[in-house]
Amino acid sequence: MSPRSTELTGRVAFITGAARGMGAAHAEALAARGADLIITDLDLAELNSVAKGLRETYGRRVSTLRLDVTAPDAGAQVAALARDEFGRLDIAVHNAGIMHDWKGLDETPAERIQPYLDVNVLGPYSITRSLRPLLAAGDQPRVIFISSQWGQVPDGHSYGYMIAKAAQLGMMKALSKELLVDKILVNAVAPGAIHTRMVPDEVYEEELAAVPLGRLGEADEIAATVAFLASDSAAFISGQTIAVNGGALVPGV
Repeated sequence: MSPRSTELTGRVAFITGAARGMGAAHAEALAARGADLIITDLDLAELNSVAKGLRETYGRRVSTLRLDVTAPDAGAQVAALARDEFGRLDIAVHNAGIMHDWKGLDETPAERIQPYLDVNVLGPYSITRSLRPLLAAGDQPRVIFISSQWGQVPDGHSYGYMIAKAAQLGMMKALSKELLVDKILVNAVAPGAIHTRMVPDEVYEEELAAVPLGRLGEADEIAATVAFLASDSAAFISGQTIAVNGGALVPGV
């Protein structure tokens, strides 16, 4: 259970891919700190279960929406829901992703990369465009991307995933520059190997061996970083990528 506080009371957060794993952890971390929520996913049944738990545990207002982040009207759907049910939006967390395929160059034709770009880059870009007016009117508005250490240092496989995550970080930096005129702070979190379904059993030991700290990270550790970036404590941070990876990218380790 996330630590409770009131630092985000009165703010409304939108999170994609929130039915399980890191997305559900982000929702809990923000709800525990007082935020009301719009949570979205393709799996509405699991999403509704998450929402029920958050309402019962934290007493927050939580709206759910079955959302395909690649749909042309995805941003319009979220904006309409935020206006109609909350009258505002303060925090957007772009968390939705798709699994690695762990394949190398010879097994990865160019067309295999497109779905990763759609989910990690083009979808969040379009949604952010649609949400900009609402966010600009919000209280200390934030946009937070969930990227990956492989967007920072690729690992020679899963090209769709790695290319998309690297492009996502570039987009984050570009948005951070333009959206400062609206006082919207834009940052990213780059998790390393995290104990979720994104790490299949067959590569678990390999992933574990690459973490100097000697363990995989947990979803709530990433969520705590998201909550920090959403908080008043991060009011002077924009255009940054915070790596949470157990020291995996420390030179010489």
